[in-house]
Amino acid sequence: MERLTTRITMRLITGDERSRDLAVDWSYRADQPHAAELDFTSYQPHAVWSLSRDLLLAGLDAPAGEGDVHVTPFDDTRVLIALAGDEGVALLAASTEAVAQFLAATTRLVPPGQEHERLDWDRGLRDLLAA
Repeated sequence: MERLTTRITMRLITGDERSRDLAVDWSYRADQPHAAELDFTSYQPHAVWSLSRDLLLAGLDAPAGEGDVHVTPFDDTRVLIALAGDEGVALLAASTEAVAQFLAATTRLVPPGQEHERLDWDRGLRDLLAA
């Protein structure tokens, strides 16, 4: 299985003195080509978010997203990611360059438009029927 993981420092923005930097592992798997995972497992509460690669790519240049995840460029150096859950919304800022480099690596692994060639349809159907 082809996989890449990059640690990106993200700033949790709380609007008060509790804002802090978080080291987040960004992962991408060629056998799940439509999504990137943001792994917050070294923090409590443990969380892993699966985000659309297309959404992340679009959010580098313009506001993107509906529902629980929104991505938007903030300035020349940062991108904002809003994650909504049961406890509220987490607003995170990350280096645009770091996110762009990670996404460029994912597109080298699986070029956009070729994701369907990497999906294991049989495994997906087995997983769906087993649920």
